[in-house]
Amino acid sequence: MYKSFFKVLVAIAPLIVASAVFAQAPTFTISDPIVLFGETETKEAGLAVNTREAEVLFVTIDTIAVEDDPITGQPAVQCVMGFYYNPVTLQQIGDPFVIVGNPRGNLQKLTVTYNPVSNQYFVAVAADSYSPNSSRVPLMAIVNSSSVAASAGPIAKVWTWDEGTATSYQDTAVAASAKNGNMIYVSEYTPAGESEGVIGLLYDKDGNLLTPQMMRLDTLEPTRDEDDPDVMYLEENDVFLFITNIDPSTSANRITATIIQTTPDANGNMQAGNQQVVSQLRKSFNAGHPSAIENPFNKEFIGVLDYDNGSEGGDIFYFNIGPAPNYIFTEARDQVPYFEAAGGVPFSHRHPRLAVDPNRGVIVISHNATGGFQGMVFTLLGPDGSVLPGRPDTLYVLEATDTAVSNDANFHDVKYDPHSGSFLVIYATGGGLTKVTRLTVTSTHLVSVDSWMLMD
Repeated sequence: MYKSFFKVLVAIAPLIVASAVFAQAPTFTISDPIVLFGETETKEAGLAVNTREAEVLFVTIDTIAVEDDPITGQPAVQCVMGFYYNPVTLQQIGDPFVIVGNPRGNLQKLTVTYNPVSNQYFVAVAADSYSPNSSRVPLMAIVNSSSVAASAGPIAKVWTWDEGTATSYQDTAVAASAKNGNMIYVSEYTPAGESEGVIGLLYDKDGNLLTPQMMRLDTLEPTRDEDDPDVMYLEENDVFLFITNIDPSTSANRITATIIQTTPDANGNMQAGNQQVVSQLRKSFNAGHPSAIENPFNKEFIGVLDYDNGSEGGDIFYFNIGPAPNYIFTEARDQVPYFEAAGGVPFSHRHPRLAVDPNRGVIVISHNATGGFQGMVFTLLGPDGSVLPGRPDTLYVLEATDTAVSNDANFHDVKYDPHSGSFLVIYATGGGLTKVTRLTVTSTHLVSVDSWMLMD
């Protein structure tokens, strides 16, 4: 009887952690920020964590000390720069290097992910005025790990997509499958006769295109505007989760999600499920700039959004994903605020980002604050996805910056690094500096069950 009880206890352990006993206020340390490439001026910021080696790749866009573009060989106007760092010591490994450049204009919407199958990184960015029609074109690259770069160089491959386009591509996001290494690229774009849409492409781990025809991912109401796409890989299901906001005809902007397979169909087409609404409107403002992550502690999914471009705060929404082949999304529980603001008071923010510390039972939401306060701030959630107690109303401060971190997309990112046991946060300030700070949670918010309870 008692052994059966303990088996039940183990099964419901993720629910037990939600009790008041385990919802204590967190403790943490924050490192002094380091500046990447401080001798020039940079914008935008991204990072990817290598899970095989103690290494992270930081990326930013250099706007002054530019070099030649690796694709064309021509002098670039702006360059994406890469930096290998040891996440434990926060020491740089080798010299910074050019990943891609634009000889015809500026770069924007920089994104990067780590591919655990190839032990490489996938980088994408949009190049202004690149096509013969002066449209914005995607540039992509595969970057080696530093151990390979020492002999073979950092860049494995660089290429463009739709180089002669008359449309423009903008907000970008990428992810990679941990099982087959296939990589997904998603992007806003401007289809003829419409304001905004979203498309997707699949590549194999070596950067070979698997889906020659791009696929429209805005299928719910294609003629309405879509913004702020993001994508992540779900290892247990071996699928990608695509999330974006939509301007539906029946309400203010809402957040939608779509399941995408990691392989194309027999005809080389991307396989995407139905685009479904996953957020509510707790406030009567447009909801946007979504991000989402799987909660490993209870298998729910956590999404975050901001209201009215962040001037009205932001919410956490929770959802479940049903089984294949339909993958029906259902609300797991009520939507709640992670930050309350009204008319930009106490401050505004946009583009919240999420990461999980699986060992401490903590989920972080990073925010870039502007207006009444400027800098990087954050919120910590417990393993049940609720805001942990003890947080100030004006949020925990990562760094107060002299100039505001831009509210535009791709100007900050956060990832958990297992080698240092810390969250790494990268952000580009309006003053032309890109900085990295390490946030280490020192309190534990998980319940443990002794192994003897598992005995038959």
